[in-house]
Amino acid sequence: MENNVGEKVRGGVLDVLQGTKEAAVGVVGVVTTTTVKALEGVKDVGASLSGILVSAISGAIKAAGDIGGNITSVATNSIVGAIKGVHEVATVTTEVVSDTVRGAIKGTADIGGDVASVAKSALVGAILGTRDIAVSSQAAAAEAAKGVIRAVSDVGADVGLAAKNAIKGAIGGVAETSGNLTSVIKETTKGLVLATAELGGDAATIAKNAVVGAIEAAKEIGLSAESASSAAATGAIEAAESIGGETASAVRKAVTGTIAGIKVVAREPFRKEKGEASTRHRRAA
Repeated sequence: MENNVGEKVRGGVLDVLQGTKEAAVGVVGVVTTTTVKALEGVKDVGASLSGILVSAISGAIKAAGDIGGNITSVATNSIVGAIKGVHEVATVTTEVVSDTVRGAIKGTADIGGDVASVAKSALVGAILGTRDIAVSSQAAAAEAAKGVIRAVSDVGADVGLAAKNAIKGAIGGVAETSGNLTSVIKETTKGLVLATAELGGDAATIAKNAVVGAIEAAKEIGLSAESASSAAATGAIEAAESIGGETASAVRKAVTGTIAGIKVVAREPFRKEKGEASTRHRRAA
């Protein structure tokens, strides 16, 4: 089933990229339609979902690679299309977001493409794809960030560069949707640090790369580099505090002080008192 989905998407996206149809719209349409048909044709959607999503997005990226197309653009739009397809048939969860990112990274690695650049596009796609459904930009970005770290680790690419680009993608995606920028930066960084720690990686280096990425992206689009770096540092430290041990002190040291010419100041407190989060949730509701 999954291989068939991948080949159908590959063929459909090839037709789009070689034709006169507007590529972004065409790629979204092909992936959405193929995903819907695939999910409608299986008895157990939950069991088949991950494989279908990974194959569909991998197929789209391979099509771009076949003709030298814009892989990063195809990655973004295929993720949007896959999420839209799932939304028509089932529930879009954070696991769905993670699977779409995995498909993008896998497909890119399979054709020898630039995995770090696609990590950026994947975050943009995750945020754009979930903007009209019941998954917040913060949750989508955090899960996509975790997916990036896991997938990039699996294919043996540069995790640090991918982390920096993931933050840039989150900033670009949320800027397009007019979401809460600092909150998304914070949650994305938390996702990067948590996933790195889970895999036994260097969480401090990933945290610092995330801060650098936030600073660079903010400067590129005219945002406050101080605010962006502060949000990234805060997210990194919150994640590290939940992990504890030497990781907490290493991450805190890595993301404070002057980084890329910017004085980085994380916002305290980092630890919530018991019941604080649920109380705030009730008030917000």
